[in-house]
Amino acid sequence: MNRRPARLSAPAAVLGAAFLALAVGLSGCGSSGEDNTAPVPRESAAPGFVPTDPAASPTPAPDDAPATVTAALESELGKLADANPTPDRSAVAGAFTAAGFPADSVEVSADRTPTGLEVDSIQAAAVQDGECIFGEVRNGSVSVTVLPVLSDGGCFVGN
Repeated sequence: MNRRPARLSAPAAVLGAAFLALAVGLSGCGSSGEDNTAPVPRESAAPGFVPTDPAASPTPAPDDAPATVTAALESELGKLADANPTPDRSAVAGAFTAAGFPADSVEVSADRTPTGLEVDSIQAAAVQDGECIFGEVRNGSVSVTVLPVLSDGGCFVGN
């Protein structure tokens, strides 16, 4: 019996490589030892929010910049997921832009499989202060994670 080896299509290979990179990043391999995966509450204030009593809330230190960015992204993706639990690429990119990321810096995964089906989740990422800020919407749930930038300066493998 003559069998030919299975070949992955280019989009499937890229998506597989992206998930592998995400899994390695989440496992802590190659990380600086910092715990950047702390959950961010959805009801966090958006960028530019000014409390009525400045003494009631301390000014964030520069080290809190990733937390401020992730809180803003968590809020925007949360609004999106509440309105549409399975958003498309442009809606996710719009949420990143609304959270303060430049539109041309946002990388977004595919919103359809090569056979035309909706994907189970959609991810996007952008580089902020030398780190990749990843956001994911899966069935109306939102996740935001900070990971190291790849050697090519991007966040997704193959994009």
